[in-house]
Amino acid sequence: MDIRQLEYFLAVVEHGGVNRAAGHLHVAQASLSQGIRQLERELKLSLFHRTGRNLVLNPAGQLLVEPARKVLDDLLAAQDIMRGARELQVGSITIGTMPEMSSEAVAAWSGSFTRLHPDIRIDLSEFASAADLCDEVLAGQYELGFTTFPVPTDNLETVQLGVQRLLLVRPPGTPADDAGAPFDLAHLAEVPLVTSSSAVRENDIVATALRRASVVPRISARVPNRHAQLTLVLNGAASAFLPLRMATAAHRLGARVTETRPAIRTPFGIVHRPGALNPAAKSFVIQTHADLARWNSLIDAHRQSGASLLRAALLADDELHARIVGDRPRP
Repeated sequence: MDIRQLEYFLAVVEHGGVNRAAGHLHVAQASLSQGIRQLERELKLSLFHRTGRNLVLNPAGQLLVEPARKVLDDLLAAQDIMRGARELQVGSITIGTMPEMSSEAVAAWSGSFTRLHPDIRIDLSEFASAADLCDEVLAGQYELGFTTFPVPTDNLETVQLGVQRLLLVRPPGTPADDAGAPFDLAHLAEVPLVTSSSAVRENDIVATALRRASVVPRISARVPNRHAQLTLVLNGAASAFLPLRMATAAHRLGARVTETRPAIRTPFGIVHRPGALNPAAKSFVIQTHADLARWNSLIDAHRQSGASLLRAALLADDELHARIVGDRPRP
């Protein structure tokens, strides 16, 4: 018995005869009839009542219908899986992100993906606004877009990944707060700040939080990007609000990182065009979910043990880095 024989059998059943089945499959009627007879010989059973040119299922044939359908469905599913596996071996994924998301975070998730799929190229670009990013994703120029929410369109699918925390990052040597307590935003009026002109949405979020605390921020510098922000902070010129992942990197370089009261948070995630993603992009989304879940789980565990958010993030990063190094093949 082979797959083609089962396909012929089901075609006759579903199309009500040899003529229509042969036309549907684009094969000669003689070939289809021969395939059916060969199947019956191998099973040592007749599957149809033959009345002139008509074929009508007999009880044995009725028993074969569902098993035959299952075999063909399973085969198609296996072919789809293997096709996806082949497509995951080569190609590229175009990804857009925003300054608010921190390209470092998306680059970290990209690194995790490329370790598993080294032959897939990641093309990562940064956009100045959520509107520009969404327009490019809608136009098909980018398969995935990482952004804070909400987004300015209802025409894209959204995948929420989590909530981003912004921490206050101050120059090295800044006196430590009492007992590591959060910095009260009401006291921020005298703190010089450096903002990124490209992080428009983040600036609005911070401005809203300060306005609620009745604070007029003292903006001492406005620079083009995150790296320039961090450079000014590390050189003692000003403080900045940075995402948790970047704040941990700043801490390792000597900056003073503090949580704020109230906390500044914003949801974030992925946008893509409606419909199924290609296998590589879908795998990237799944891998990003897994990486974030692992990181957040470690942070939560350390926080339950009494660690601050920053300390928990530092420990989580160290543990994940140790795992990556441990998983690398040895020469």
